[in-house]
Amino acid sequence: MTSKTSTEFIRLTHNEPLTLACSALADFLWEDFVREAKPSVRYLIETYNVKQLSRFGKELFERLYKADDVNWLVSLEAYEEYFRKVCDGDKTALPAGYKPENGFWYAVMEDLSRAAAWPQLLHHCSGEQYNSANNAVLLLNKLSEEIERAIEEQTINIDMLAHAGQKLEELRQQFSEAQARGDKAEAERLRKEGKQLNQDLHDAVEQAKQVIQGSADKIVDSTLAESQETNEALSTIYGTSTGTKQRTLDIEKKKELAQRLSNNTKLRQIIKKLGSLQRIWQERKRAKRFKSDYEAITGAEFSNNIIKAFPSEMALAATPQGRALFALKYSQKTLLTKDYTAHRKDLGKGPIIMYIDASGSMSGDLEIWSKAIALVIAEQAAKENRKLYVNLFDTAVVELFEATPGNVDKMEILEELTGWTLGGGTSFNAVINHAVAKGPKEPKADIILLTDGHADVGENFVKSINNFKNNTGTQISTVCLNMAIPEVCKLFSDETFSVDISKSVDTVDAIQKCIR
Repeated sequence: MTSKTSTEFIRLTHNEPLTLACSALADFLWEDFVREAKPSVRYLIETYNVKQLSRFGKELFERLYKADDVNWLVSLEAYEEYFRKVCDGDKTALPAGYKPENGFWYAVMEDLSRAAAWPQLLHHCSGEQYNSANNAVLLLNKLSEEIERAIEEQTINIDMLAHAGQKLEELRQQFSEAQARGDKAEAERLRKEGKQLNQDLHDAVEQAKQVIQGSADKIVDSTLAESQETNEALSTIYGTSTGTKQRTLDIEKKKELAQRLSNNTKLRQIIKKLGSLQRIWQERKRAKRFKSDYEAITGAEFSNNIIKAFPSEMALAATPQGRALFALKYSQKTLLTKDYTAHRKDLGKGPIIMYIDASGSMSGDLEIWSKAIALVIAEQAAKENRKLYVNLFDTAVVELFEATPGNVDKMEILEELTGWTLGGGTSFNAVINHAVAKGPKEPKADIILLTDGHADVGENFVKSINNFKNNTGTQISTVCLNMAIPEVCKLFSDETFSVDISKSVDTVDAIQKCIR
């Protein structure tokens, strides 16, 4: 038998409890998440419309959000004790608050609790609305898949598990009415029928426990892994500091990214590479802060700036005989110190313009790396209040996007970066022609060309780009990926670099040198 499924937004009606007396806070936060993020769940349709999935989702959220500090209708210990006695043939009363028709959901809760990764998942979600709600939905859909598989294999009686509750309620109502009328025979018949239905339901739960139990570890493990991946991606894209956006918008962004991650392998690769490059970028920047902001010594001058003092002057302070002379020269500002020419790299910055080779040979790791580095540069441009233009080229140039200061939306940039495809040859003439045509409007630009290819450049193009650079103060840096530097690149580039993208530190150093 093949079951059919229907993927719908999670329902918020008929939310009477299955296993937990959910708190008012959980009710509010769960419904808030559902209304804002509109998560979907796979409902089994035809005769197997398992509506309890939505109710169960809220209870999963309660457990995750409150790290299992929850109020059970019947504790898992009491449920397990009852179930064990019944299985052993002992006659025992139902625990207070327990409904046999909800036994399957208690069984699932018990199996999840026993999963090795459950405590780690609780820790990961505690007090976090998005993490708790999103993971509840993940668990819900994975459970739905397991139930669907079990239905197809006919290893569980889903009709009994999903719909016996309604029949039991009808029998209870009819039993009460028969007693009220004094119809003892009818009441006894209904009691026996209810008892048999309870036994059948118990058997169905026992059968389902055997099926779901083997999947609980896998379900929790995969949910934790997906959640960690999503949160790492969110940290990479949005950072870890408190945002200024409204919470509801934040939920939408998180859900959007989570959906994209689940459907787009290349996006996951880009964000993973982005995180690595971001860390190295910041480490290299911190390391360079300890170096001088100046580039060349042009002479000497007298001052008391010990940092600039020549070693011979510093040597005076190292001996008892010279210490007094050093103190005198320091007080009179007559220490011989280095005189630098200031070529500060943070003066007069224009836009950053990227030209990314989109030829067919740039597929695979080169494509992932170039897209990730574009995002890193977008971050840097935003911090420095600079515009960023990203263009693609093969035999022609395609303008991909423009990011202006104060308006850098990483999700939009990701959308653009993941949307383009590779193909065609390589033309440096096209890049030069585009730069000259667009560049005069914004002087002192840093142009970065990323390529893994070789192309001829016409003499007229070299002349035009060199005139353009002289007139506008633009610098062009060419970064050759996984290849030696072609001589032709040196004709129009101020700096050229050959990088092995597997060596992240070297590639980041090269890119940072391309940006003033």
